[in-house]
Amino acid sequence: MAEHDDIMGLLAEYALGTLSTAERAEVDAALARTPGLVATLKELEASMAVVTASQHALPSVWTKLEAELQGARRFSHLVPALAAHFDISQTKAQALVDCFDDASAWGPGPGDGLQLMPVEAGARWDGFMTVVLRLEPGAQLPMHRHAAREQVLVLEGGYRDDQSGQEFWRGDLDVREAGTSHSFTAVDGPACLCASVVQLAEDA
Repeated sequence: MAEHDDIMGLLAEYALGTLSTAERAEVDAALARTPGLVATLKELEASMAVVTASQHALPSVWTKLEAELQGARRFSHLVPALAAHFDISQTKAQALVDCFDDASAWGPGPGDGLQLMPVEAGARWDGFMTVVLRLEPGAQLPMHRHAAREQVLVLEGGYRDDQSGQEFWRGDLDVREAGTSHSFTAVDGPACLCASVVQLAEDA
């Protein structure tokens, strides 16, 4: 039994090829006289192959994940929400996010560090201003009052409401009722991208 335990202890190193010549000869002899050990060795080698394959696959998994976080792909998981937000198809929503990194697609916004990208939204939002707003870190959207419910979907970065101090980050939906007013400031980090559906009061 002790000899069997000793051999079992050497099998892993045998499979890895790290045994000395004498130890390998000892295991070879045990395999020749004990068929059950051969089956155990094969199972061990199969398990090691799976682990090795996983180790080789891991870098490629990270590479794929890294690629998914670059360019317009970083918004892929938000495309359905963006489509629903603007009442447009997912195809149009995808085309919209594809433009986010194109500097020529942005126009001037209502203040320093602010840019706007107009969006042709669905019929649900007739009479509303539908835009994607880009705020550089520290830039402030000036105080404004809402004539109707405002909805802002944060697509990247984040902002802090200047009145309440509440923060909204990537994936958050900020809803403000008609008659309310506020201003907000982009927090440190990447530029804040917000999909905004708003109807401003005439005295805003």
